[in-house]
Amino acid sequence: MGYLTYGNTAAPIEVDDELLSHLRLVIVTKLRRNESFPLTLAIGDGVAETLWVHASIPLRFVMEEEVAIDRALVVSMMNAANSAGGLDLTRGEFAPALGGSRRLHAMSA
Repeated sequence: MGYLTYGNTAAPIEVDDELLSHLRLVIVTKLRRNESFPLTLAIGDGVAETLWVHASIPLRFVMEEEVAIDRALVVSMMNAANSAGGLDLTRGEFAPALGGSRRLHAMSA
């Protein structure tokens, strides 16, 4: 499991390493292009949280292990991030590509 820390919050979001590796690539690419977007994550029992990803908001990615990058998944995630609704990881289309793993939840420090 890895962690995504958004802004100056004390509660990192726990994210599966495979998903976080792909998400990091998408976020870094978008921010290098100076493109902001909404990111929706499932953080627990039917609860979703939407974050506004912007270059002015600090992000930190911590992963236990690197995983192979699936180009098709990155393209799909980039297309979603470029849409009006942004990248919504609660949608089922990303689960099969990630081996059914969509375990994300906020943790308090």
